[in-house]
Amino acid sequence: MKTTPAVKSSPVVEKPFWLRFEYQLRRFGFIFLLLIVFAAMLGVFSHGYLSDARLSNVDNTLAVDYEKFNRLMSDADLKITATTSPGKPNQIILGGDFMDSFRIDTLQPQPDNMYSLNGKMVIEYKAPAAGVEQTLWLSLTPMKIGAIKSTITVDNGPEISFRQFIYP
Repeated sequence: MKTTPAVKSSPVVEKPFWLRFEYQLRRFGFIFLLLIVFAAMLGVFSHGYLSDARLSNVDNTLAVDYEKFNRLMSDADLKITATTSPGKPNQIILGGDFMDSFRIDTLQPQPDNMYSLNGKMVIEYKAPAAGVEQTLWLSLTPMKIGAIKSTITVDNGPEISFRQFIYP
């Protein structure tokens, strides 16, 4: 039995416009992906060189270490360092959007008294020794997406105001 040879089909018609489009898309997509990875390594999304920040008030009696960028429902750390006058209880007030935007998971050391007043959180400690620096560590969970402005005041002194951005 004799078979007939297959008819050769014509080659695929390639359109130069779509070939260039696919090449450009692949090239710019790769560059965009590299930029995202590089930004993540620097801390644009959380934990890193661009995210970590430290602020202090005008008379250097209060300092806060925080992260400018966080992710919703992930761990965020806040360190508050205060030097207060001896003889009276130390009162740390967290205000601004803090109460609405964060959930406090841990607070070290444990305060003697803690309450909410006019949308602000007031944390009280016993009177410190003269010139002793007190440090408060908070482990937080962001509960709100977007730009958040918080304030910290110690013993009604000069306040620190800082902003954070929470990614979804």
